[in-house]
Amino acid sequence: MRELAVRNDYVRTHAKDFCQDKIAAKHREPTMNGGVGDSAEADGESKKTGVVRTNEVVVPRMAVYGNRYPKPKLIIHLDIRNTMLVADSFTNVSVEEALNSFLTGVVWGSENNGEWAWHSQVPSLKPPGKGLCTYYKFLEKKLVKNPTDRVKLRLQTGDFVHRPDGRQFQEHFDTHLARLLWDYDTETSRDKVLTMSGKDGQPYHYILPSVYKLILHLAERKRDFAIVIRTYGRDAPNVLSSLKYGLRGNHPAFRRSLNIKVHANPGVIKRDAVNFELINYKPTGGQDVQQKLVHERDIYRALCASHGISGYVDDFHFWQVNNYDHGAGKPFWLDLGDRRHHHIFFDDNFRADDEDSIVDVRLFTKENNTTAVSLGHDEVARLEDVCLVQADLLSSINDEDYFIRMTNKCEENYFSLIQSGNF
Repeated sequence: MRELAVRNDYVRTHAKDFCQDKIAAKHREPTMNGGVGDSAEADGESKKTGVVRTNEVVVPRMAVYGNRYPKPKLIIHLDIRNTMLVADSFTNVSVEEALNSFLTGVVWGSENNGEWAWHSQVPSLKPPGKGLCTYYKFLEKKLVKNPTDRVKLRLQTGDFVHRPDGRQFQEHFDTHLARLLWDYDTETSRDKVLTMSGKDGQPYHYILPSVYKLILHLAERKRDFAIVIRTYGRDAPNVLSSLKYGLRGNHPAFRRSLNIKVHANPGVIKRDAVNFELINYKPTGGQDVQQKLVHERDIYRALCASHGISGYVDDFHFWQVNNYDHGAGKPFWLDLGDRRHHHIFFDDNFRADDEDSIVDVRLFTKENNTTAVSLGHDEVARLEDVCLVQADLLSSINDEDYFIRMTNKCEENYFSLIQSGNF
């Protein structure tokens, strides 16, 4: 295991006091400094006084533990499907079908002479025993012999709880579908942006309320943060537009207007085995390049400098032609010597121990801080719930505080890791 030196003398020198503050922070809200964030809409008065005199929530620059130890800026990377939402607006899959399909990936059993045997009737992200696989993987192995066979897989997973094998999970399906229901009076123009129609004709939440609650929570607690959407799909523009509309006080569950910049035109991240490109486009909505970066360190710096809410479409083709190997997935750059930034990646397809995990975790080292190295499973596992989270769709539907809770957990674990200096 690679040992990275702890390069922050301040944290090292005051580790004891820091730990005491951290423990105390569990029992009280941290005292926060004021300040205005990177919104282009902040007025001149706010720049002078650090206060925006409006009724809007404002994104500030700094938050601290006990008025002494600054928390790093949070850069939260969010996958879209099965992380921020259940059904996207491009694949022509209904909310019910998408939820059914997700359930097949979190229920476990084993194959015996071609027959399926259930191990547990409780959905879980992790296998509840040894030698188990998900029902989705069982069906995939059984049905998919060539790419066109994925239509069969989609049909069988899309009505899972209505088939004999899945009826025992009907209660889980019904409970979470009910939580997704858009239970507000109809406003056609608003609902078109904030909802998805189900197969039953009912409106359902497009972006999960737990995502909105995370963003508002960070803003209200005066955190310096950025949201970076990372997807292989085509729904990033719609997600960004919906968030922009909803965060302006148009969401009936979150009426406070948030003064945060939303970059509506997503960029792209391209890659091969050794080369990377991050491209940002001009905000006009076209493909006019505003910025193109090809060095890993420059890309990392650009992501650290992100402000507001932005998005990138990752290179699905490269992952696909490399047999969905984790080393060809969405690149996620980390520098554990950088005390000013804490990156956290939420993705339902992140699995630390699996070869087909969707995230390629790339670490800058003390020996080479310009080119990152791809981490193996053991190293990645040590960063789970520190910098990476396997997003739990059922929990994020059921618990609006899910993303807040997991972000807090990552921050606590991150500080413990940094203080130990043992990565």
